Amino acid sequence: MISSQFPSANDTIPKVIVKGSLWKISADSTAEMQSITFVQRSATYSFFTSRQNTTAKNPGPMLFHKFQPDWILGILISCFILLAWVQVFYPKRLRQILVAPYSKRFLNQLVREGNLFSERISVAMGLVYLLIFPLLVYQVYDLMADHKYSNLFSGFTVYLLLVAIFLLFWAIKISLIKFLGTVFRTHQSTSEYLMNIFLFNFLTGLVLLPFLVLVVYLKSVFFLQICLIITALFFLLAFIRGFLIGFSLTKFSYLFLFMYLCSLEILPFIVLMKIFNLYF
Repeated sequence: MISSQFPSANDTIPKVIVKGSLWKISADSTAEMQSITFVQRSATYSFFTSRQNTTAKNPGPMLFHKFQPDWILGILISCFILLAWVQVFYPKRLRQILVAPYSKRFLNQLVREGNLFSERISVAMGLVYLLIFPLLVYQVYDLMADHKYSNLFSGFTVYLLLVAIFLLFWAIKISLIKFLGTVFRTHQSTSEYLMNIFLFNFLTGLVLLPFLVLVVYLKSVFFLQICLIITALFFLLAFIRGFLIGFSLTKFSYLFLFMYLCSLEILPFIVLMKIFNLYF
């Protein structure tokens, strides 16, 4: 019988010689691919693909909430523009304003070189304070308050309301100070006391501006607390300086002067804080 010219499948399977038999098929058969093992790769993620679930939970349209409203940016830019204008056109007068609250000599120099109440620099610095301090109160409302009336008033409406309350408060306060100065015939001391108030207000607005930028865009309660501490410190310094101005009035007792300053300076702020806690 003629054998086939082509090898059979059994001829291709490797055989090994074992004791007791001539041939035995090896378990390591390359024909069945049993000796080849592949490394199991762990699941990896590409750097350029998203690992989040892209399945939409709510397929409907959603409102886009901005991190900060545009009107706050407009207020901050306006304040920086006003300060830049003051620095360019009134640099000497600005330096006098910065050092006058801490020195009687510089305060007298500031008074001798002109009436600060009628100068343009006072308008610019007063606008900065008028815009910044209500913004500070608004940030306290935004970060710490309960937002009881958020469905009735928007953010910008709340800010405008704070500006209106702030303007009304200072209009009543200045009018009352001038009226009492006329009644007690203390025009010079009243003018010096008003000068002291305005100078510390200018400094408060100037110092709070950079910190409020951090509060607004970092949403930082820590920097907000620093702003409140700075405001309280300037208020305390203005109160002490006003008390020292009252020492020159020898016809009034110190107890009467202290009660006058407390009722004029501290009591209105306590009332405003009480109103803020009740309605905001």
